[in-house]
Order: sequence, then structure tokens, then C-alpha cells
Amino acid sequence: MPERIDATGRIIEPLDENALAALVPELRQQGVISVALGYLHSYANPVHELRSRDILKALAPDIAVTMSSEVCPEIREYERWSTACANAYVQPVMDRYLKLLEDTLVSRGFDCPILLITSAGGLTTMEIARKFPIRLVESGPAGGAILAAHIAQQRGQRQIVSFDMGGTTAKICLIDDGQPDFSRSFEVARQYRFLKGSGIPIRIPVIEMVEIGAGGGSIAHVDNLKRIQVGPESAGSEPGPACYGRGGRDGTVTDADVLLGRIQIDRFAGGKLRLDPGASSIAIASSVGKSVGT
Repeated sequence: MPERIDATGRIIEPLDENALAALVPELRQQGVISVALGYLHSYANPVHELRSRDILKALAPDIAVTMSSEVCPEIREYERWSTACANAYVQPVMDRYLKLLEDTLVSRGFDCPILLITSAGGLTTMEIARKFPIRLVESGPAGGAILAAHIAQQRGQRQIVSFDMGGTTAKICLIDDGQPDFSRSFEVARQYRFLKGSGIPIRIPVIEMVEIGAGGGSIAHVDNLKRIQVGPESAGSEPGPACYGRGGRDGTVTDADVLLGRIQIDRFAGGKLRLDPGASSIAIASSVGKSVGT
């Protein structure tokens, strides 16, 4: 888009508003529902992004608009733009979901403020979360790290390692002097699971964690070199691990934990889901045992 602001925030070339308005029919034709605005020096002066947002909202009020100067008002355009694009990608879906959640809670009599955990382990309002959902992308693991730090403090432990396993990945966090470490950036959607630089950089405050590419639903298999591999394929929640008894046939990390006695089968999910060790045994034998000759 024709415009230019220098690094000091001085306008060198005004925004071509007609050129921007001319893009709206094309956006309509392409079925665009969300747009990310990113100008080179908008961190120094966001006036052109603000004006672009106002024009788009006036001509296409149903299209969501993310401004890089709001999502990540920092120098270094690549990280700022990639963060804005990631926010624009998830914003329409998260906005609808969180609005539905809020409306449902209110309809059931909840009249208290609704707060959500951010990737930095803090809290944010529903309004901010709907506008900047990228700030929630690591909220689950962040919440686990904050809880681990709180429990450690109660027990007088100042240095611990927290371990939080989900369905497809597990997160490790080093908690030093009672507090987790923080970072200003991380990557999502890596092309290669553990190769730094192969993903999309996101510039937001986040709790520093190390990711292991295996979770409770990760499926084990044997490759052509007779090596046991775990993931990235997952049994998900449906049908889930074989021990759930919901049709899963592949051996998963959860099935292995059941057979090793690391999961109390009668207390899993508060006793609401009775696990089947026999199904785990059959699945592990089929997925791994027969292939390695055991």
C-alpha cells in the first residue's frame, strides 16, 4: 500500500486511501474475513495503520482487522508482521468461540468478571482476549507452570522442574527462586519439530518452556530401522488411547503408562472413566511388540 513513515515517526508519504479502498472489492471476492495491517515503521507512528483500519471498518465492517502496532508495537518488522498475521488467522474463530462462551455463562447466571490466562501466566479480560487471541496461544502450559510454582512455594521448594503433559506434547519449565523464566518470543507451527527457526516467530510475553513432541495420545510405532518412534500422530480425544475403550487400536503413551502402573486406573478422571489395561496390552503388542519381535 503506498505510504511511508520513517523510523522517527515522521510521515514521508501520506497513505493512499483510494488505493486501500479499491482493495475492498477484491477482498470480498476472495472471501477474506480477517486482515492483518503491517506498515514498516508503524511502531513509531501508527497513524497509517489506524486510518487503514477505519477505512476497512467503514467499507467492510464484517472483516476483522488486526494492526501490527497494537499486537506487537516493536521494531523488527518481520516478527511484528508474523505476530499480526497469526493473530488475524485465529481471531475470527476465537472471537466467535469466546463470545459464545461468555453469552452462555451469562445466560446461566454468571455475573462475575470472566478472566483468561495469557501465555505469560497473567490474566486478561474477555474483551482483550477476543481482540488479541494470539496472547493466549501458550496459556494452557503457562497455567500449569504457574500452578507448579505456587505448589512449590507452599512446600518451601525454590527450584523445581515442572512437567505438563497434554495430548500431543509435553512442556518442561525450569522454576528458579520460585518463579518461571520469561521470554519475549517463541515459535509456532515448526516445519521440523525441534529445529529452531523453522516455525513462525511470535513476539509476545511468554513463560519460557521446553517442548517435547510426545503427549498422552501420541501413538507409538516402529520405523524401518526397527526403532521405536512416538508421534507426531495422535489418537486424539476421540477415539483416544486404547485403554479408554472408545475404539482406539493404537498403542499410545497413556497405554504405556497404564501398563507400567504410572496411572491409577480406578482414579483416572476422578473415577469417571474406568481404564482397560487389557486393551492397552493388546494395542502395545500390536503397535510395537510384534514389530520388534517381543
